[in-house]
Amino acid sequence: MTTAHRIPLSLALQGGGSHGAFTWGVLERLLDDGRLHIEGVSGTSSGAMNATALAEGLAVGGAVAAKDRLQRFWEAVGAAATELFAHPLDFTQGGGNGSLSSVLSGYLGFAHFFAPELLDPLEINPLRRIVNESFDFTPLRQTAEPRIFVSATSVRTGKIRVFSNAEISADVLLASACLPALHRTVEIDGEPYWDGGYSGNPPVFPLIFDSQAADVLVVMLHPARRDTVPNTAEGIRERALELSFNAAFLREMRAIALAKEQIALQEPWVFGRFERRLRRVRFHFIEAQHSLGAMEASTRLNATPEFLQSLRAAGRAAADLWLERHYDDLGTKPSVDLAHMFLQND
Repeated sequence: MTTAHRIPLSLALQGGGSHGAFTWGVLERLLDDGRLHIEGVSGTSSGAMNATALAEGLAVGGAVAAKDRLQRFWEAVGAAATELFAHPLDFTQGGGNGSLSSVLSGYLGFAHFFAPELLDPLEINPLRRIVNESFDFTPLRQTAEPRIFVSATSVRTGKIRVFSNAEISADVLLASACLPALHRTVEIDGEPYWDGGYSGNPPVFPLIFDSQAADVLVVMLHPARRDTVPNTAEGIRERALELSFNAAFLREMRAIALAKEQIALQEPWVFGRFERRLRRVRFHFIEAQHSLGAMEASTRLNATPEFLQSLRAAGRAAADLWLERHYDDLGTKPSVDLAHMFLQND
């Protein structure tokens, strides 16, 4: 199917550590479908890694190359985890739901009390090696499509910075995924950055104003709600961190939902560029709630190959179901009610 006959689509990919392997499966299934033309993609943290693999592959060789780049990245992550935790005590063996072993959990406990410079004085960050070996940034910098947008958070101001094609580099991806309790702060152009999740996970506004596709598909890794209330110190800490990484995205989507409601009440002849563009954007969501909702937040640090492959399979299944139910909505109508999702209290 030629580009002219495929439906234009933009993607917004949430970050969530190893849970990003769920998005790997989603993207594979969308690429296999063959009826979609990816014009723009935004991402944060592991979402930024997925976005880069997707965009680079599409730029150099279409769907086949994009799937290859995704697989190469996630297999490298799994191999690094296996190598890093090759230990008689077996760091990777936790519960059957992907939970971490007591040894790895203990190490992470130290991270709450010591700066990364003390825990890792030689700055041995396996992710930097994986990023350098997995991606070639030259095609991204030389192509106008797909557009890619990667977010990071300024440590000094707390503001979001969105990097696009010509700016994408290993440092940008590492900044987007920089958890300050575990990784050293990443400097770009003399400015320090932390994980983009603090300010936009993922950034949606670039897909509205800097991409032409009217349909935007958001792949959500953070559960929209949790039905249980944590009652342990660790559970409370994990939920608080989860809320902080979802807050900016929820605020942005709430603002978009409110704006679309107001625009719907106006006469079209008074619309400016902002109103016209926002009015025509249609949102769609693939959520990982069914697959990831019951998992502890700490499982985002479990990068064993078996766990990653299970998430990949879950992502493919979720995308397959979404295509079956909502493909016909693309190009015609949104498949979600933004007001219900982001303006109403359940």
